[in-house]
Amino acid sequence: MKKLIINILILFMYSVPCFASSPKWLTDLEKAFPAVDYVSAIGEGNSENSAKKAALSELSSYFNQSISSQTQALKSIERDNSSYIEKDDVRQNLITSTKSALFSVQYTNSVYDKRNDKFYVCAYLVRKDVWNVISQKMDVLMNNCKSLLRQINDETEIFSQLIQLNRTEQLYSYFYSLYEMALVIYPQRCSEYTAFVKKIVSELSALTSIRTQTTIKVIVNNDKKNRIKETICSLLSQNGIIVTEMNARYILCADVLWNESQFNGIYSSAPQIQIIVSNKNTGLAFFAAGGGKLSAYNQETIEQIAIVNLEEQLEERFIKECFE
Repeated sequence: MKKLIINILILFMYSVPCFASSPKWLTDLEKAFPAVDYVSAIGEGNSENSAKKAALSELSSYFNQSISSQTQALKSIERDNSSYIEKDDVRQNLITSTKSALFSVQYTNSVYDKRNDKFYVCAYLVRKDVWNVISQKMDVLMNNCKSLLRQINDETEIFSQLIQLNRTEQLYSYFYSLYEMALVIYPQRCSEYTAFVKKIVSELSALTSIRTQTTIKVIVNNDKKNRIKETICSLLSQNGIIVTEMNARYILCADVLWNESQFNGIYSSAPQIQIIVSNKNTGLAFFAAGGGKLSAYNQETIEQIAIVNLEEQLEERFIKECFE
């Protein structure tokens, strides 16, 4: 009998996980972090760091799934050919907020399970703390969007309206990413923000004609292979601005300096570009870019390098500095 009891005890010891005495979150997550107050997820990995990453990934996955569920009742707007189309959908596609960054994430101490050589960590958010942060941010962004919309309506210059519209959309994009997080944290507190979303979607939709009215003629002096003009026209078109040769409201004039030289078989170039967008004789936007000295062993190569250098700078900065 004594031997049987000993065998039962040994069997019981081997059947219980080696982390049975570890923190409660590992065996009863809801009891340790009640869903009414927390959003939490457990991750495992071969190291403490990998377990943290896994926990954060699980937490993000929960948010993404919950966001989709929470926003099903909302109307979304989808960007299509530079215009807004109201559409029944489960998402609001003005921004790619399914990958919204989580903040205020906290972690428990890690737990190591010798049996399977794994680390476990719990990542969690305190709902009220997250709400306090994002609600303040949303209030500021919401007021800024309203202010910009008023400025658009008060402005008479189409180009200025376009810049304000772009800024409004950027602020609204950030607002919406926070709004989706708020829907997961405290959906019952989001009625004011939901009303704002519906209202601003309608107002932005009504303002899309601003882009079609911003017609621009592009002139590039000292271009090579027409590459710089093609790049500028492409960037404008990608942002919904109509490029035309006839009856344009605005003129974009770009002057390119290649600053080429040759010495001892080495070809050099220090390309520069200056752009002015104007309405008749009034400059409305300015852009300038130039890199350091570039070198190559033949003329054709240095020309190609110089063109690519200017194209990259235009792609990185031109729209932002002139139209935002």
